[in-house]
Amino acid sequence: MKRAEILKLIDELEFLFKQYSNELRATTQPYYLAQTRKRLKNYTYDPADVLVREKLIEHVGSLPIVAAALFPYIDDPSVDLGQALAMLAIHDIGEVIVGDEITFTKQSASKQSEADAALSLLHSSYHAMYHEVENQTSPTARFAKSIDKITPDIFDYLTPADITIQRFKYYVGIDKDQIMDLLLKHKRPYMLWNPFMTEFHKVLYEKLAKKLAS
Repeated sequence: MKRAEILKLIDELEFLFKQYSNELRATTQPYYLAQTRKRLKNYTYDPADVLVREKLIEHVGSLPIVAAALFPYIDDPSVDLGQALAMLAIHDIGEVIVGDEITFTKQSASKQSEADAALSLLHSSYHAMYHEVENQTSPTARFAKSIDKITPDIFDYLTPADITIQRFKYYVGIDKDQIMDLLLKHKRPYMLWNPFMTEFHKVLYEKLAKKLAS
């Protein structure tokens, strides 16, 4: 590789780090919230507050933690953990251009715009992998997608119930008694490919429902 090509690659990495770090998701990061409440007297929570929102780079960084923790239990030799981690590293890259849109409101046009942006940023050698995970055409892709979908729900379980309720009201426009039905509709289908993922999701949702009800 020529020096000019390496310098261009360094510039591309700088762009990605900057955009991944600046792009904010609709998820409230529970530990940022706890730190903010501790440091700022009389802090009032706002779902849109940049101080407590999860950054895209943190979302992508949290996925391998969950994937590595759950992988030993899925009991499926056709799933390649290394490939799944690579899929998780690239799957949201389109959001650095088009921004994040909460999964419950995202329409097909937004999905296509994000896919187009992703393919424009990714080296062509990753295009097949990107399509594989987005279309869930293999057990490895289904594992990666299930990790992507369940991790925000883990964060909601770790977040105070009143904050989660307020966040869903702000971003989706639904009340407390509608949250679990919405989550089941949009998330459970991604877990059904594997018995362990289905059961893990079921138990997590039981605990989340109990927390929200209290």
